[in-house]
Amino acid sequence: MTRKITLATTATTLIALPTMAMSQMSGTGELGFSNNTGNTENTAFYASLKLNYEKDRYLLKSLIESSYKSENGEQTEERYLVDVQNNYFYAEDKNYYSFVGVRLEKNEFEDIDLDSTISLGMGKRLYKTEQTQLNGELGVGYQNTDYVTSGVDSESQGVAIGKLDLKHQFNQQVSFLQDLTVRSGNERTKYESNTGFKVKVAEKANLKISYKYRHNDKPAEGTKKTDTQTLVTLTYDF
Repeated sequence: MTRKITLATTATTLIALPTMAMSQMSGTGELGFSNNTGNTENTAFYASLKLNYEKDRYLLKSLIESSYKSENGEQTEERYLVDVQNNYFYAEDKNYYSFVGVRLEKNEFEDIDLDSTISLGMGKRLYKTEQTQLNGELGVGYQNTDYVTSGVDSESQGVAIGKLDLKHQFNQQVSFLQDLTVRSGNERTKYESNTGFKVKVAEKANLKISYKYRHNDKPAEGTKKTDTQTLVTLTYDF
């Protein structure tokens, strides 16, 4: 039942996005691809789309992410992520806000058929200058994990959630991005860190170098605790 509610909530949100006024919509598309042949054959693909809709004291954020990798004809990675969050700001300065969110992840190579989390909490702008902005969030949620392996029962837990999100603009061409998220419950704790540098190559196009780190202290049997990913991608802001 939880899985159906989560999917319905996300689908409703995503369907509503195209009907919003485009003047209040912003986002970033990101794409990376590599294909090597010869003594070593491998293919890697990464794509993501971030959409933000802001009006008055509301901000709706969504992220769709996909990655694929194969080595010597054998698939080694296939991961999908959908993350939607709605913020409500309590004042025009937007220093404090509350949020509700839905996060869906599918990763067969971590034995995850669907990992879904519904969350709510509070956020605060911790620091802001012309070059730097740091936000923090604390919340609670309900997480349900369905596994790919037949016969393994689904697991559910309440989780405490903490997040830090840092953006720093070195100059007009180079910026630094860093976020860190912790989701902790009785069954398991997950850490996720995304580090990136963006270099402007055109008015709205950027070259991005990023490092992604994910750690699960109690992964499914036969899978590793830690996954890392280093990417060089092109992004387009709109």
